[in-house]
Amino acid sequence: MVSAAAAKQLRVMNATTTGTTLARPDADEIPIKPGHGIPAGINLERGHSCPQQPAILNPPAVSVGLPNRPGLSVDRNAPVEERLDSEHPDVHDAAPRLSGRLKLAASTVGAFTMICAGYFWWNSARTWVGTDNAYVSGHIHTVGVRVPGTVIDVFVDENQAVAAGELLARLDPSDLVVRRQQTLAQVAQADAQVQQAEAQIAQARAELNREQARATKAQQDLARADSLYNDSTGAISRQEFDQAKAENEAAQASLEAARSAVASATALTGAAQAQQKASAANLREAELQLSYTEIRAPSGGRIGKKNIETGNRVQPGQALFGLVEPEVWVTANFKETQLAHLKPGQPVRVKIDALPGLTFTAHVQSLAPASGAQFALLPPDNATGNFTKIVQRIPVKVAFDAPVPVTCANQLAPGMSAVVEVRVRE
Repeated sequence: MVSAAAAKQLRVMNATTTGTTLARPDADEIPIKPGHGIPAGINLERGHSCPQQPAILNPPAVSVGLPNRPGLSVDRNAPVEERLDSEHPDVHDAAPRLSGRLKLAASTVGAFTMICAGYFWWNSARTWVGTDNAYVSGHIHTVGVRVPGTVIDVFVDENQAVAAGELLARLDPSDLVVRRQQTLAQVAQADAQVQQAEAQIAQARAELNREQARATKAQQDLARADSLYNDSTGAISRQEFDQAKAENEAAQASLEAARSAVASATALTGAAQAQQKASAANLREAELQLSYTEIRAPSGGRIGKKNIETGNRVQPGQALFGLVEPEVWVTANFKETQLAHLKPGQPVRVKIDALPGLTFTAHVQSLAPASGAQFALLPPDNATGNFTKIVQRIPVKVAFDAPVPVTCANQLAPGMSAVVEVRVRE
């Protein structure tokens, strides 16, 4: 605030531009010269106006008598602002003081804001561990062919959804149908051989029974002849006794031959049965080969890569389709320095770059048993050459807590970039 004396002094300085005499009750009259203040015609004192008069160059300094500052010297050549600064320093000292207070308040608020921001950053850094080296992963099947052939039908298109077991394509089965018929003929032949071998066994056993009966009779005849020959009466001659003995030996030899025939027939039957089993296996193989001409989906999902067209000649092991299952998760590659407090079961926040504004809740499911470099085609060998330490990354599997909404599931695809944050402290 400006004092009353300062206001009067200001009116005196403004009146100098008019050349009039300004009457004041508490000081002598002061002759005022024009050209040193406000324009002419401005009312300076209750009802007094100053007429316009010619300017006076370089007017002499006058002594102005003020009630609080007697004998104050005023330089009429100086600008009004400088004269006010010299006459009323207390008026202008208030502005720097106010500016200093505002600066102090702003500095205090800024420092407090920085302290709060630093605390929140420090607390977040120790509570959450995050990485942007994360990607959406899923089960990707490579559907191939198991038999050579020519494609005659393709039933799916690129990016089409299919169910488990659905027919995707068909190969020309003509060659395999012929092979199956040949195998059926071999099976029939093997069955006939088995039946023949079984019949031979039956015949050999019958012959064995006959020879066994003959051998028994010859043995009994030899015993009677021996008794009669050795009797004191001499009922039979030596010749008859030798004949009975020879017939017994012949009967025993025939019995052994019959037994060998039975064993041989049994062996032939076993071989025929083995051939029958081999033929049945060949038939099963031919049927499987024939079934492989129909290429079916191993699981439900969507066709991601189609490398087959009608008329193509395909070979076993050739990849024809890429099938992606709907189940997805996130693989986050954390630095080894971030794993000190990370363990399975901790809550996770997942953000997908393709779905801005959405945050999914998940949890840590498992940690990889080795770093990603160890599973590379050419793992690093730090025992040779110059060594440069590089922070390794460990893949961490992050599973979603709940099934992903259908609207979002159709937009999630393996390979998408993600940002993962794991809460390692409560």
